[in-house]
Amino acid sequence: MKKVSIIVPMYNEQEAAPYFFEALDKVIAGIQGYEFEIVAVNDGSKDETLNILKAEFEKRKNLVVVNLSRNWGHECAVRAGFINCTGDCAIPMDADLQDPPEVIPNMLEMWEQGYKVVNAKRSSRKADSSFKKNTAGMYYKILDKFGKKVKIPQNVANFRLIDRRVIDEVNALPESTRVFRVEVPFVGFKTGTVEFVRPERVKGETKYPLKSMVNLALDSIVSLSVEPLKFPIKLGVGFGCLAGLSLMTELVFFILNLCKVTHLSTVTLWGWLIVTLIVGFFAATMLIFGLFGIYLGETVTEARGRPTVIVDEVLRK
Repeated sequence: MKKVSIIVPMYNEQEAAPYFFEALDKVIAGIQGYEFEIVAVNDGSKDETLNILKAEFEKRKNLVVVNLSRNWGHECAVRAGFINCTGDCAIPMDADLQDPPEVIPNMLEMWEQGYKVVNAKRSSRKADSSFKKNTAGMYYKILDKFGKKVKIPQNVANFRLIDRRVIDEVNALPESTRVFRVEVPFVGFKTGTVEFVRPERVKGETKYPLKSMVNLALDSIVSLSVEPLKFPIKLGVGFGCLAGLSLMTELVFFILNLCKVTHLSTVTLWGWLIVTLIVGFFAATMLIFGLFGIYLGETVTEARGRPTVIVDEVLRK
């Protein structure tokens, strides 16, 4: 009998955890022919999440509790789940039930058809704010542009099924900065897609504020490609064209001034030109330094060779 590992990272999910287990149990009960393993990763929660997981562990035979040494972040918690899962395939999903367990049977069906990866794609973002829609769209467009041969599926987060072969390949990747939605497309293999409508969070508050989303976006881009390092060259060309255009504009106004068509002083004209060039130069310089700083920081992180995540204890029957 094939084993399916459900990986669920939890950070301060004391309100949502009971609802998650209840909803997952209902779905699993209706799926025949598989053994299910639930790998719950406590990502340094400060509430009662760990105690709830330990209580569930006493009642269940199929629950594995992975307790991290501190709060490492969502991506690291997912990695800890993959390291400790034993299934023939694994499905990472959030505890807030915005990744509905009802999609699991469709994923398994496609897996049986030979797909090594089955992405769960949001069919609509109608419930999202305009800001979230626009930033998400921009995020996926940037990844698509920089990815080249590695195509990042749009509106697909960590909720997907991956085969044991894919799990092993992802676990073997050496980098310290882990972005699961980049790593899975990178390793490749036959990929399918199921669509779903994302429901509202069942309980509690989101653990992914704007700051975390920005960090995820930067980590995704840096881990996907070095293409942004070529951006300063393009920026320099663009800035050179802008400077040339400004110079031509000022020259036109200067000629018009001589012909008494306009009445701007020469000092004013050259003053605007100098201000334009100085502001543009400093903006371009700061952008270039910031870009190199991000990649340098990632290089330092990789050079340190520190562990991606540290596990305090694993409860397994």
